[in-house]
Amino acid sequence: MGEVRRPVTVREISERLGYPLSSAQALLKSIATLGYLRYDSLLRAYLATPRLASLGEWVVDSMFAGGQLFGALEDIARKTGFKAILAVENGIYAHYVRVIVGNRPMVFNVQPGTRRLLCMSGLGWALLAASSDEHVARIIHRTNLRLGDGGQAVAPDYVKAQVRETRERGYAFSRAVVTEGIGIVAVSAAASHAPDTRLAIGAGGPVAELEATLDAVLRVLREHAAAAGPVTRR
Repeated sequence: MGEVRRPVTVREISERLGYPLSSAQALLKSIATLGYLRYDSLLRAYLATPRLASLGEWVVDSMFAGGQLFGALEDIARKTGFKAILAVENGIYAHYVRVIVGNRPMVFNVQPGTRRLLCMSGLGWALLAASSDEHVARIIHRTNLRLGDGGQAVAPDYVKAQVRETRERGYAFSRAVVTEGIGIVAVSAAASHAPDTRLAIGAGGPVAELEATLDAVLRVLREHAAAAGPVTRR
């Protein structure tokens, strides 16, 4: 629902998730019983309820004391003008949890829920840089197991070099890796009350503009990463 932002039918959920129709129907009925969805008989579709919107609030509060995380992203977007993005590690992906639009002209579109490969994205490299070499190797292996059949395997040496460079200079900078002309500058951030959760915050926009303002962007990102607490490699 977060992707399409409209009521969805059982069949659509079944097709999107790859579930049997009967399983998707049983799952949605159970969620509706708990009050997170409601069924509209006229539309023959399920809609989100206000209770669903509040489901993840405790997660944010547990990661950053007092729910300061979203405020930090808003500050990054306001001070840099670029899109501010919070990502968490989710399997082989960097999962965009929150995106705040800055005041620069919008030249690329990413939404909360967007996923990028850890091995092939700026926020992914920042997340991997906070982990051990063994974990990086496992992620590369898992990525290639998932993508290898389609001929899209990542090059281990390239990924390891990007992670190593991110550790050495203290930030990741992806240049046109996913979208032509677009880059992301990112740093690792600690989850103050969830030490097992890997986070990264970044600013995204045209590569040339990021390069021209790199020092200022890094200053803002590091300020908020430092406020979250020290990042320890796991």
